[in-house]
Amino acid sequence: MLAGIMFLSVLTGMLMLDLSTDQDDVGNEAPVVSGSSGSEFSQGGIGIILLSISDEDITSVEVDVTIDGSPAEGFTLDQYGILQGNLPTTDPGVKLVEVEVTDKEGKSGTWKGTFTVLPAPAAGPEIMVGGPLAAEGGSSVSLSGTVVYYDLSACSMTWQEVGGSSGSLPMSIMEDGRFHEDIEGDVGTVTIRLSVNCDALSQTTDVEATWLEPAEVRGCTDQEADNFDSSATEDDGSCTYAEPEPDKIYDSSDLGQFWIDKFLCQDGSGVGVDDYNTSGEDNHMCEVSVVLDSDNVTITMNGLPNHDFESGPGCCASSQNYVLIVPRSPVNDTQGGHDDANCPEAGGSYECAADRGEIAYALNGVPIFGPEDGPGGDAVASHHGVYEEDRQEIWLGLCHGHSGPGGVYHYHADANCIHWHTDDSEDISWLDYSFPSSTNSGSSSPVIGVAFDGYPIYGIYGENGTGQIAEMKSSYRLKVGETGYNGIDDYEYVEGLGDLDVCNGHFGPTPDFPDGIYHYHSTFENGIGEMGFPYFLICYHGIVPIGNDGGVDPCAGYGETWGPGIGPPPDGCGQGQQSSQESYVESGLAVLPPPPAGGVFWVLILAAIAISSRLKEEASWREPRDLAGIVPVYR
Repeated sequence: MLAGIMFLSVLTGMLMLDLSTDQDDVGNEAPVVSGSSGSEFSQGGIGIILLSISDEDITSVEVDVTIDGSPAEGFTLDQYGILQGNLPTTDPGVKLVEVEVTDKEGKSGTWKGTFTVLPAPAAGPEIMVGGPLAAEGGSSVSLSGTVVYYDLSACSMTWQEVGGSSGSLPMSIMEDGRFHEDIEGDVGTVTIRLSVNCDALSQTTDVEATWLEPAEVRGCTDQEADNFDSSATEDDGSCTYAEPEPDKIYDSSDLGQFWIDKFLCQDGSGVGVDDYNTSGEDNHMCEVSVVLDSDNVTITMNGLPNHDFESGPGCCASSQNYVLIVPRSPVNDTQGGHDDANCPEAGGSYECAADRGEIAYALNGVPIFGPEDGPGGDAVASHHGVYEEDRQEIWLGLCHGHSGPGGVYHYHADANCIHWHTDDSEDISWLDYSFPSSTNSGSSSPVIGVAFDGYPIYGIYGENGTGQIAEMKSSYRLKVGETGYNGIDDYEYVEGLGDLDVCNGHFGPTPDFPDGIYHYHSTFENGIGEMGFPYFLICYHGIVPIGNDGGVDPCAGYGETWGPGIGPPPDGCGQGQQSSQESYVESGLAVLPPPPAGGVFWVLILAAIAISSRLKEEASWREPRDLAGIVPVYR
C-alpha cells in the first residue's frame, strides 16, 4: 500500500510537471476566421456577407478581403469579431471571396468561400412620375420623376406631345434614376408621353400638362415711372414720378446770369468734333468765355462748333478770335429813323442787320451770318433748290453751316443742332441730323444764340400766343416772280402771314422768361409753307451798342462778297484797300493795330499778310478741294 501511495505521488508530480510545462508552452495563437459560404443573391439586390474572427487581441488584427482576386471595399470588423461587407450584385455569376486576418505577431488565418449572384428576372424598367402638371400660359411646367431599373446605364428616355408636330425629344436620366424637363406651352391641356428603353425592354407612360390663363398682375406699367413693375399686366394707378426740377427763371431786366448759364463750351467743357471735309480726325474744340461788368456781357469765342460739321468748298474751318460785347439789359429801339437801305421792309423803324457777315452768335461761339452769300443771292434758298445759283458755288452742310475765307465757320440758318447730340448707345451719327424734325421734342426750343442788341435767339419751336407750342413761322414771302436770286431784295414782309414781326421776333413767354421777353426765332418756313426767310433776323428790335458790329470791317468780305470773279468792292474800299482806321487780317486769326508813323517795316509785313491771305481765299473759293472720302462736287 505504501509503495502504491508513493507511485501515485510520483505520478501526480509528473503530471503536474507536465501540465506546468504545457501551460508554459501556450502563447499567441493565429487568428481564426469562420463562416458559411454558398449563399445566393439576386442581381441588383443586396448581398450581405457575415464572418466571425477570433483572436487574443481582436482590436489589433488587420483584415484583407478580395473578391475574385480584386481588393474589396467597405468590409468592417467590430469589437466582437464580426466581419461584415456587401457583395457586388451588378453582374450575375459565382463570386470567390477570400479573407486573410493577420495579428500583431504576424500570425495569420485565412478563409475562402463562394457566393452566387443570380440573374435578375426579365422585368422591364418602371417610370414613376407625378401628375397632372399645371402652370400659367407662357411659362413652363416642371416634368420630373424617377426611372427604376437594375442597370440604368442601359437606359435611354424621350418625351413628346401626343398629337404634336415636334416628334420625340431626348431626356437625360441621372445616375440615381431621376429625370427633369421644363416644358413651355400655350393655354390649354396636352398629353405628354414618356418612353424609356433599357436593354431590350421598354415602357411608356402618359401625363397631362395644363397651361392656365395667366393671372392678372396689377401694378405700375409705365416704364417712365419710378415704381415701374415689369411683371404687372394691368395698371392699377399706383405709378409715382419724381418731381422734375423746375426751370430756372431769369430776370428779363438783367440777362447777365442768363448768358453765363446758357453759353456752351465754357471752362474747357467743349468736346472734340470732326470736320467731314478733311481726311483725318480733327478733334476741334470749341472754347467760350463769358465775363460780366456792371453794364455789359463780354463773350470771347474761338468760333469752332460743338458738333461735327462740313466745311464745304471753303474748307477748312479753323480757330478764330471773336469778342462780342452786348448789354446786360437790352433796350427796345424806339427812336426809328435808321438807314433802311438793306432792309426796306423795316421802314426805318429799326437798325438793319447785315445781309452778309455776322449778325449774331450761337451759344457755341459760332457766328450767325445774314441770309445772303458771296454773289448776293439767298444762300439758304439756293441750298434748298428754290433757284439755281450760277454766279458762284454755294453749298451748305450740316446745320446749314459752312466755312468761308480764312476758315470762318458760320451758320446761315438752323443752328438748333448745338443742342442735338448723338447717343453713343444708338446707331446714329451726325449725318442723321435733320432740321427741323430732329429738334422737335414737343416743347419749346431752348435758346440758341444772342443778337447784337442783346436779345436772345430761340430755336424753331415756341409759344404761339394761344398757349400752344408750335413751329414759329416767318412773315416774309417772295415777291411775285422772284426766287431769292437777288437776296433780301426779293422778299417782302406781310404782317400776320406768320408768327413773327418784321425783325423775325416777338414778345412772349419762354421757358427761361415765363412772364415774357422780346426774342427772335430760328425759322424754316413762313406762314404759307415757303422758305422761312430771314432764318434768324433781318433787323434789331433793340438798340445795338455803337461799334458793336461783331468785329466786321466795312471792307471785309474779299473773296466772298467782292473781289475777282465776284463783284466790285464796297464804296470807298478801292481795289482791296480797306477804308477803316484799323487793319484786319481777313483770315480771322489776328487783328493788328495800324503801324506807327514812318513804320515802313510794319507796312511791308501787313502788305505781305494781306496778299497771302487773299491768294489763299481766292484759291479756296475758286478751286473747291477734292478731299479723300468726300464727294468733290458740292451742291
